[in-house]
Amino acid sequence: MNKKTVLIFTGGGLAPALNPTLYGAITRARKEGFRILGGLYGWACLGANGKTIDLTKIDLEIIKKNGGTFLRSSRTNPFNSKNGLAELKKRIKKLKIDYIIAIGGDDTLGAAYKLHQESIIPIAGAPKTIDNDLPETYWSPGFPSAAYYFSQFVKEIREDAAYALSRIFIVEALTAKAGWPVAAGAYGGADLIIPPEKPIDLKLIIRLAKKRYRENKNFAVIAISNQAKISGIKGEEDEQKDQFGVKRQNYISLALAKSLKAALGIETKVAIPANYVETGRPIKIDCEIGIKLGEKAVNLIRKNKFGQMAAVKRPSWQSNSITVDCAPLSAMRNKKKPMDESFFDFKNLRVKQKMFDYLEPMLGKYEPEKNNDYNQLIDKIIR
Repeated sequence: MNKKTVLIFTGGGLAPALNPTLYGAITRARKEGFRILGGLYGWACLGANGKTIDLTKIDLEIIKKNGGTFLRSSRTNPFNSKNGLAELKKRIKKLKIDYIIAIGGDDTLGAAYKLHQESIIPIAGAPKTIDNDLPETYWSPGFPSAAYYFSQFVKEIREDAAYALSRIFIVEALTAKAGWPVAAGAYGGADLIIPPEKPIDLKLIIRLAKKRYRENKNFAVIAISNQAKISGIKGEEDEQKDQFGVKRQNYISLALAKSLKAALGIETKVAIPANYVETGRPIKIDCEIGIKLGEKAVNLIRKNKFGQMAAVKRPSWQSNSITVDCAPLSAMRNKKKPMDESFFDFKNLRVKQKMFDYLEPMLGKYEPEKNNDYNQLIDKIIR
């Protein structure tokens, strides 16, 4: 009897938990007796010039704790080109693929759902995105690591550069339309946070920056989403949309720095970690849950639960216990998970306690910056 063949690939942007998720899926698929094909560059692997590699017998132990994706990625949309779907069907037939496991964000998984709807091939998914905007999953793999790295970046800029030089520093976070990644800056002591969910008045930012700069005795850090919408200023927009129709903005922090310096007369600098937060080794919880999600995706295929994705669940907010279950891929259809008023105070540009409670299973219990020894020393110096 011939082995069934499963194609596994990663699509979309980077996330630190991609390799662990691949590891979980591939090792479980081996145990289940599948022939395993790895698709290079996401959905592009099923295009006219697509490439795949047989992973059935390759030792992949090394990828378990590494960031990135060894299968590479792209934002290819199989429904974007005129003959894309026909070519995809042809490649599936040629490669004798029986099942697909797509690992990605809303665009990659949204395309997977369309294929499921059209009954082209049995398919399951696993989530990932540092944007953390996928519905039906408590967090999106990659987000815990990105949140940790961003919060540490903010912390070090605040304690070292902003304090020592008596400056305002603006740290720009890589986000989509949801502010979860930039809100993680609260764990690093960000004095103001500017998310992308709502337009923010520049006058409000100037007033709050001045107030908190003075409260801190002449230093402050502002964490801002690269997709923030601020009255009167703009960042640099991409020249064109990608294959999923997405057009992003970057470097709005530079425009804000000019406005703050002009209004307040305070030296204002910009620090942009950019892709740094979506690379590097995943933190422990991200790695462990990523592996379990990959395993779950294979289990969905084995149990004929097609059109589903593996998902992270927190059964109770009274506990930090995290489990892995499943959710329908149909949830990717027009559904988002923005950061709303229950998590964020849009009038004072600060997170609420619920945000700290939300992040606790990933980053541990929040301890205010003023509680650590170094910040207590700073307080003595500037008092």
